[in-house]
Amino acid sequence: MPVISATAVLLTLGFRALAAPAPAPAADGIIPGEYIISLKPGLARSQIESHLSRAASVHTRRRRDTTPTGGISKTFSIGSFNAYAGSFDEATLAEILSGDVDGAVASVEPNRLVEIDALVTQDAAPWGLASLSSLNQLSSSSDGQPYTYDDSAGEGSFAYIVDTGVQVYHPDFAGHAVKGYSSQPDEEFDDFGGHGTHVAGTVGSQTYGVAKKATVVDVKVLAGFGTGSVATVLDGYNWAVNNITDTPGRLAKSVISMSLGFPVSTTASALDEAVNAAYDLGVPTVVSAGNLNQDASRRSPARAARAFTVAAADWNRTRASFSNFGSLVEVFAPGVEVRSLGLDNGTTVYSGTSQAVPHVTGLIAYLRGKEEGLATPDEVFARVMELAVEGVVRDPQGTANLLAFNGAVSS
Repeated sequence: MPVISATAVLLTLGFRALAAPAPAPAADGIIPGEYIISLKPGLARSQIESHLSRAASVHTRRRRDTTPTGGISKTFSIGSFNAYAGSFDEATLAEILSGDVDGAVASVEPNRLVEIDALVTQDAAPWGLASLSSLNQLSSSSDGQPYTYDDSAGEGSFAYIVDTGVQVYHPDFAGHAVKGYSSQPDEEFDDFGGHGTHVAGTVGSQTYGVAKKATVVDVKVLAGFGTGSVATVLDGYNWAVNNITDTPGRLAKSVISMSLGFPVSTTASALDEAVNAAYDLGVPTVVSAGNLNQDASRRSPARAARAFTVAAADWNRTRASFSNFGSLVEVFAPGVEVRSLGLDNGTTVYSGTSQAVPHVTGLIAYLRGKEEGLATPDEVFARVMELAVEGVVRDPQGTANLLAFNGAVSS
């Protein structure tokens, strides 16, 4: 993945003076004055701590002479990936980087807004589960079609939902949903937009879930109807990966779901690198391709080399008109008019690659609860692609023509 030097970042962004303590995001989603600084892989812990200490010291010294900014707000550590986020005026950032005598900094990127990959809510019956257990095309998107699955139903597996939060008390979770972590301290640890609850319901609810006995872990990184930044997503993702790797017996039974993203060009993305580092630790991450009907290479974390990227198809096995596509997408899954759980113990219907992701997240949880030999991301990703129905998706636009399937029926 290409990276850019710290100097190049500063030249690209320009040396603007900080105009206000909390400037509004730009039209491209960049949050002025906020940065994510990724450190080079392989640094000793002492080198990392030395760099962080110096950065904090420079910020403390310079803030006496400039408009106050927040400094380092969060640090992230996932295997070989180490980074930090913070608010700095550009003169402070320049001094931090110019004093990087050990060459610890790999890249710098502006913090930016992140958006959920869901579209318009409409009233329609669910069909995604039936599609997941059918080798043949469905006759319609109507309700009541059979979903066949092994009774193990993901028991003993864990699905981490990195999203707007989950109403874990929804009765259809039947006690299988738990609170994990929130990177939104200014908002109650709940779901106020419904997106995260809908995603989690497709993963593991009793009525709409692929893996009905899996444990859903709520990782809230977006507020309201989907307000957040790369830094808040990294914070929650960092917690999820470390919770998985630090909890005995959980690594080979877990999967992370991220139905979100943001547009990128050719610059480095700390979120991409975090997903890749998690993969190297043995943690699989399923992400949405995006909803702009364009190549998924233009979106993070969809373009991450070791993410499992999912595009959306409708009941008629046609690529959704909005779905991103391309060689970085691994598989298609149901993503149009998908019914799942809603707020206040209700249900609702969403469309988007956000809805395709939990079908595959649930499938991975289902398979990890049912089969042996799926201990690594390589093994479980290969199994999903091995089971998928090949060559049936219309208008794949250069995407691997594979439609997610759980293998429960043979005809």
